[in-house]
Amino acid sequence: MKKILLFILCSGFSLMMMSQNLLQDYLVVDQSSPGFTQLLSQYQGQENVFFNESPKPAPYVITAMLSGKQVVDLHLYVAVQPGSLQFNSTTINPQNADSFSLFFEDWKNHVTGKVIIHSSVVFTTPAGVELKAKLEKLTGLSFTAN
Repeated sequence: MKKILLFILCSGFSLMMMSQNLLQDYLVVDQSSPGFTQLLSQYQGQENVFFNESPKPAPYVITAMLSGKQVVDLHLYVAVQPGSLQFNSTTINPQNADSFSLFFEDWKNHVTGKVIIHSSVVFTTPAGVELKAKLEKLTGLSFTAN
């Protein structure tokens, strides 16, 4: 009986540990994102969704949020203009992307897939193509726009 009980306890603990380490997509919704309120009501309380309302630079906040996590695809909901990501606290463009390199470099340690920016225009101009190339170089990840 003790062996059966021990087996059940060990099995339950192993399953619990495995379920905590399952890879899943992660969503970051920035306060600047069009439809922030709707996204907040839709996703609030879900463990794989982070709402960024911090005044700190967005790459820093996202890097801190990723700490200790392994995710497949990282989805970013953020305000954009062609060639720039306009987070609530930070604008990232080809001219300043390198200044956030220490944060971006850490993303590849936590993301196994790609970064998806929910925008149809961010990479549509020469500045957008340059931004995409810089972000991919700094993170070691593939960036797509959706």
